[in-house]
Amino acid sequence: MRIALSQIVSGPRPERNLAVLREQAHRAAAADARLIVFPEAAMACFGTPLAPLAEPLDGPWAGGVRQIAKDAGLVVVAGMFTPAPDGRVTNTLLATGPGVETS
Repeated sequence: MRIALSQIVSGPRPERNLAVLREQAHRAAAADARLIVFPEAAMACFGTPLAPLAEPLDGPWAGGVRQIAKDAGLVVVAGMFTPAPDGRVTNTLLATGPGVETS
């Protein structure tokens, strides 16, 4: 199994980071990878106010990651932030793709 590791530099805008994930996932798939792993904070960089950006696992950012995995035909593992019950955020790892769905 070919595994791609993508060390990206995320910024404060989740939608732009999702575009980077999309590009890197398709690049990995073209190189016959079956799995691509992104770093923690792939959704948004640390130092950004994360509470306003945090989304549940059924939110649009995670949905975008799922669509990337589907379109590229590989498993994508990416760090994101989900809301915590106390108003803070939880650093969450999403793994999704063919036959895989876990966090």
